[in-house]
Amino acid sequence: MAGRRSRGRLTQVLDRVPLQPPWTVPEFLGWLAEDTGRDIALSPWAGAITEPGTRCGLLLGGPTRFVIRYDASRSVRHQRQQIFHEVGHILCRHPGEAFRPTEGTLTEGLSLDGIEYMMRRSTFDSPTEAEAELVGTHLAVLSRGPIELDAHGELHRIASTFDALR
Repeated sequence: MAGRRSRGRLTQVLDRVPLQPPWTVPEFLGWLAEDTGRDIALSPWAGAITEPGTRCGLLLGGPTRFVIRYDASRSVRHQRQQIFHEVGHILCRHPGEAFRPTEGTLTEGLSLDGIEYMMRRSTFDSPTEAEAELVGTHLAVLSRGPIELDAHGELHRIASTFDALR
């Protein structure tokens, strides 16, 4: 029964997305910004919090913006997975924990204005983490191209069409 509820919830969340895959990260985040009415910024981790390749994604939010932190030392595929996992939290409307940001490793290099809460992984087997992982994985698989904002979204869609014909 729980599996059926999970599939139903996943379908309900994904049915809200009007975009035609494959999409680039910037295209998807553009739609998400319009949908939520909030700015969405990508921010790779700054400094050396831990060894490169061991950092997870992090979602910081407030009434006017979201900031998604991700590990830029990972492969582009893994970066998209981290980003879309955090997007999964947004789409599923998971509540974050109250957060009064100060200058530190979690916020290094960020403007702290408007940040009121964060989503971070304190456990890997919570229902919200599982749901965000399902949604994020589904969205990441449907994405193509680089993480950075660029004007090549159309080229990535065309290239993925040729890949599908192989």
